[in-house]
Amino acid sequence: MLAVSLALVLGGCAARGSVEDTAAGDAATAFLAAASSAPEGACDLLAPATLEELRSVGDDCAGALGEVAPEGGPSGTEPTVEVYGRDAMVRWGATTLFLARFDEGWLVTAAGCEPRGKDLPYDCSVEGR
Repeated sequence: MLAVSLALVLGGCAARGSVEDTAAGDAATAFLAAASSAPEGACDLLAPATLEELRSVGDDCAGALGEVAPEGGPSGTEPTVEVYGRDAMVRWGATTLFLARFDEGWLVTAAGCEPRGKDLPYDCSVEGR
């Protein structure tokens, strides 16, 4: 699997505030909810490079996402959201997603991510190049 560099997320500017936090958290929540129940909808929430990478793994996005969908989902608790400019990291306990803000809104760039240790990139089951 590819690894997502934490530097990508931490390299941006300071957080933009609660409006951006809420929007990124909502996009991540929608992705996780759809990934297990309606993968076609989850595909619509992926960043272009991530969608392209995922399609290369299977016949179509929904089929490929079903094979690599991150386990677990949003629990009843609010996620921890950290926004850095146009990038965000959203966590619910051990479940981590990375997002980027595009013209159409926040899209998932990587999901099913697990930390590998201090100063090491995350290991993600779904990510773009």
